[in-house]
Amino acid sequence: MMSDDADVLAVRQGPRTRAGNPQIADFTLLVRVPGRPAAARVFTDGEASAAAQYATETGGVVEPLPLPPPTTPPRSGAPTFSQATDVDE
Repeated sequence: MMSDDADVLAVRQGPRTRAGNPQIADFTLLVRVPGRPAAARVFTDGEASAAAQYATETGGVVEPLPLPPPTTPPRSGAPTFSQATDVDE
């Protein structure tokens, strides 16, 4: 039995390729797209123009990283940052 979704086109987009091998600490810019959390992307300082272009194309906002800690309390039972980093010596 065929579904009515047969006319829907699915597109798979692979990860972007970057020059070099950037580490997490190298990412200094975040583009957030309101209402589309899956569209968020991170960029290095060298990719600042690409970040600005992506933000323009998607209606997103470029934010510097690292972001400040959230101001909302964690959900019930979730560890706080201080709990996650406390280590008994």
